[in-house]
Amino acid sequence: MFDADTLAISAGGFSLSLTVKGIERHWDALSHFPDRRARMELGALGERVNAFAAHVVAIVARGGILDAGAEIERFTVRHVSLTRRAWAMESRCMSWFVVGPARFPVDRNRKRQASADNAFRVVSEHAKAARAAVERTAFPHGAPGEPIRASNPDAPALIRAEIEKRQAAHAMMKAANAAIRSAKGKDVDAKVQAVVDATGWREAKARRCVVPPQEWMGAGFPAYQLSGELAEIKRLATRLATIEANRERGTVEQEHNTTAGRLRVVENGDAARIQMFFDGKPEAATRDLMKREGFRWAPSEGAWQRHLNNAGRYSASRVVSALQGERSA
Repeated sequence: MFDADTLAISAGGFSLSLTVKGIERHWDALSHFPDRRARMELGALGERVNAFAAHVVAIVARGGILDAGAEIERFTVRHVSLTRRAWAMESRCMSWFVVGPARFPVDRNRKRQASADNAFRVVSEHAKAARAAVERTAFPHGAPGEPIRASNPDAPALIRAEIEKRQAAHAMMKAANAAIRSAKGKDVDAKVQAVVDATGWREAKARRCVVPPQEWMGAGFPAYQLSGELAEIKRLATRLATIEANRERGTVEQEHNTTAGRLRVVENGDAARIQMFFDGKPEAATRDLMKREGFRWAPSEGAWQRHLNNAGRYSASRVVSALQGERSA
């Protein structure tokens, strides 16, 4: 709560009060009105903390499995610390409009301002990353309404249900088009009734099909919509076959000796990831190679990983070849 120039923060076992008077010194050399800047910063901090808390509450309301109190407290402690660090770094900067231009340390001030800007960037990125992380925790296999993830234990069943749903929708679209063609003449009501009889739709829905919002659209479902639905059904069927093949194959592991040390390449069918494990933290050149090949560090797995598919397998082979090639050279 921000009231009477005091920001009171309380999250679980963490509580803190920050006042305008207590922090305005950070901007003494940057503003003629440091109290205004301090007031703005406190207000912004309060808004970010409250926004994250509201985000967590909304996730729980959507059915996310989450310890809301613990997540809000963890975020608040870290975010306040990062924000105060950014304030402290900016306090080392100055404006010659405030302190005067004589013997002004331009180069040193530029470096300090760059560091302060980066600190504030970290604050912003933390708020964004924390929101994404808490959603991943609440919905490890994807939030409701999101695309079906291959790592979801129920992915095959969900994809089959989606395929059946789209097949039924495609059949209904074809039936509606056939019904419209079967009703000869220009009698709109007759065409609407024909669609109702063929599909079982309500009259209002059938009428929207026969009489579209814009005349140029034409009655019924266009060919591109029908073919698009078929293409999506085919894509889902291919994805289902890939997921089932990966799971049936199970976990496949290979070990390689490389310039980066021992490297284990694991095809994790259950997680739908191809993972690469090093004995320690690889050097910068190796990390850059991993990133170029589409691998990303997953702290929860202790591995570099990407989606398990043919493209992922090819990228893994390129990484192994590159590291072994360096050794043989």
